[in-house]
Amino acid sequence: MSCPLTSNYALPCRDSIGGIKKLYIATLADYESLAETVSGGDITEFATSSAVFQSYEQLKETSAVTETITASIQNGTVYIAPEVSVVLPKLATATRDEIKLLAQNRVVIMYTTNDETPNTFVVGRSNGLEITAGTAATGTAFGDLQGYTLTFSGMEPAMSLKLTPTSGTVQAMIDAVTEP
Repeated sequence: MSCPLTSNYALPCRDSIGGIKKLYIATLADYESLAETVSGGDITEFATSSAVFQSYEQLKETSAVTETITASIQNGTVYIAPEVSVVLPKLATATRDEIKLLAQNRVVIMYTTNDETPNTFVVGRSNGLEITAGTAATGTAFGDLQGYTLTFSGMEPAMSLKLTPTSGTVQAMIDAVTEP
């Protein structure tokens, strides 16, 4: 069976910026309760407006998302291995306790890019992501990070989907599912 290609690729404008501006994290079970609608490869709406995501602001040039295509020629399989690296500055009891909860759950992460017109994507929406590594560190020099570095990993059948609402704005879509 052949899987036909469907489009050409032209180099885009050079107007993207690396990194993550903001993360939103929810448990996989809570995310599933939103009953997403997917159309044209994008998430166009959530059927319910429950505040299931917690927001995590990010320092510039510290956090990232990588999605690795993993294929087996011998078995004819392809899956995506997402990895989200998160930096949370400053050692604090409340942050430590929240990290423990994150480590006990499978989570879904929405992330917003640093682009002039930011894009928001959802990763881990099928199987969830789990903390697979993390550190709490004081640093050595005065300018070093004192805080937490976390790595969330997973295995998904597809890459992240972009939020593209059929009505309203992306920010309104995010606000409807995020704790104030």
